[in-house]
Amino acid sequence: MKQMSLNEKLMIVINCLYALGNAMSAVFMNVYLYAYTGSLVVMSIYTIIRIGLFPFFFTIGGKWTLKHRFSHTLTAGLLLIMGQLVFVLFSSDAFARMNGLVYVAAAIFGMGEGFFWFSVNSLNQLVSSSASRSLYLSNIGIFNNISSIIAPLASTLIIDLSGSDFDGYVHIFQFVLVIYAFIALLSLKITARSSGQPFSVLRCLIFQKDAQWRYCMISTFLYGMRDSLVLTLSGLLVYNATGGSGSIYGRLLAVFAVITIGSYRFVAVHMRRDNRMVYYRIGSVLLTSSTIVLVLCPNLFGAIYFGVVNAIATPMYSNPWQIIMMNAIQDYAGSENVVGRVIAKETYQSVGRCLGMTCIVLCYLWLPGSLYLPVSVIFCSSFPVILTVYATGYHRRRDRLKVAGKLH
Repeated sequence: MKQMSLNEKLMIVINCLYALGNAMSAVFMNVYLYAYTGSLVVMSIYTIIRIGLFPFFFTIGGKWTLKHRFSHTLTAGLLLIMGQLVFVLFSSDAFARMNGLVYVAAAIFGMGEGFFWFSVNSLNQLVSSSASRSLYLSNIGIFNNISSIIAPLASTLIIDLSGSDFDGYVHIFQFVLVIYAFIALLSLKITARSSGQPFSVLRCLIFQKDAQWRYCMISTFLYGMRDSLVLTLSGLLVYNATGGSGSIYGRLLAVFAVITIGSYRFVAVHMRRDNRMVYYRIGSVLLTSSTIVLVLCPNLFGAIYFGVVNAIATPMYSNPWQIIMMNAIQDYAGSENVVGRVIAKETYQSVGRCLGMTCIVLCYLWLPGSLYLPVSVIFCSSFPVILTVYATGYHRRRDRLKVAGKLH
């Protein structure tokens, strides 16, 4: 297995540090907003607005990097994200009086994340190679989950040492501010750049006759449908399942993160090209079961089952999907600026995520209160299996065409 380059190592550190800062700020984000609004539907709409802005700001970022470095868009994203943290921190009780402020917070966050994730996803594509990609993605997963363990411990320590919870949140924000500033400085050392060629996102969004690209976009949409559950809802369901106990919730997240680290390491060592689809299929079935059990058993058992199974299965499912998508995009690198395809992929994923969250809102409006959550979660949970069935069929057809000499 090829050793990672300096650019890949820098990107692992950037991903890890952002995961740390983001997890620490989450102390007063999703659960903080949920405590004031008390509504899973409001939080679903919050997520729809946040994710819905990604394609627009990915495209703006892409045009920006035709003449400037990725560090510019990355830093702009971090500044907007920090602005959202300040807005949430100082609005506090106003969220309970005016739920609409939650959507303002979502818009600021969506703009910032759009710029930031455009930069990170493009750089992940540009700095990694097909030879080192599996190790690269697994290392990102491992170090991000180490951050997930450190973050709640550090946040709790900071709050305990502060005079009040509000002072603690301010100190956490100050610490996160330092982390984000360091990330911006690190990004200056990344040598990978956009090719500078003009690109058309619209052209990449249209399937045309390219079977591989059509497969990539449909797969990305299907991936996004289930991914909608883990953005906000599953964490809140686990929180509710613990009886709203922050200490139990924090300890469970730490245990789940340790299991995830072990799973990422296992996948990095054992997953190969010839068995990738096996892991993909097993991971999809396990992930589907995890959220279904969580919503049908909204208690501590459901929370533990979800956390353990999700931790084991996520690397088995997400690593093959990411490798397949990134390898496919790399196929176009010799003839065009692949930033356009990265943006198109993220657009389809955002559409899938938003439709998944919209399904939850519509079920709330159309179904009895006791049914809307189980029906919507079970529906969205089924998409990993749908995706791997589709992927298996595509790869088998492609392999038959290769054997027949009809595909080059």
